[in-house]
Amino acid sequence: MGLILAASSIAFITTEMDDLLVMFVLFGSAFTLRDKIFVVLGKYLGLAVLVFVSKTAASLLVQFPVKELLGLLGLVPIAIGVKTGIDCQRGGPAMRSAGEDSVQGRNLFLVLLNTLIITLANGGDNIAVFLSFFPSLSRCEFVASCVVFAVLQAVWCAIAIAVMSAKSLRDYISESRRVVIPFLYILLGIYIVIQNGTVLWLFEGR
Repeated sequence: MGLILAASSIAFITTEMDDLLVMFVLFGSAFTLRDKIFVVLGKYLGLAVLVFVSKTAASLLVQFPVKELLGLLGLVPIAIGVKTGIDCQRGGPAMRSAGEDSVQGRNLFLVLLNTLIITLANGGDNIAVFLSFFPSLSRCEFVASCVVFAVLQAVWCAIAIAVMSAKSLRDYISESRRVVIPFLYILLGIYIVIQNGTVLWLFEGR
């Protein structure tokens, strides 16, 4: 069992290392405790979906370019960034103070949905590794692996929250959010599309 726990830890860390950058962006736009809670929920829900899909549809997924297709979801954070930037220039919701933005204006369901979509969009590596890792596990070992993933996901969230809660960084983001937040979302979307090989796949398909 110790070997399974170690292998599960390695599988999570290798697939989620770049996800820390994604989480910095997500928690960077979460200004209240409620926002952060819904980001955490979205991360766990996204991880659960990736695990479930990898476990139950292994034979079907190998027939499709799953990683490249997930990369298309990278267009979502790009759209969010563009919309946020436009709202900022027009004096819309994105220009409100952090507290007003979350308590009065923001739809927490959208925070959850955005986090889920971005997590899935960045989940190409997860599925690629899980597809080869899960078939070798017994039911008990699979459960143990899921527990390891859950614990390490909490560690990842704690690291991201701690980094993005640094006063100097938080003050900078609050003061520059009209530029910083849209730029980070657009950069995140571009990274997801490129990292999943979606651009090359689309051109090769032509």
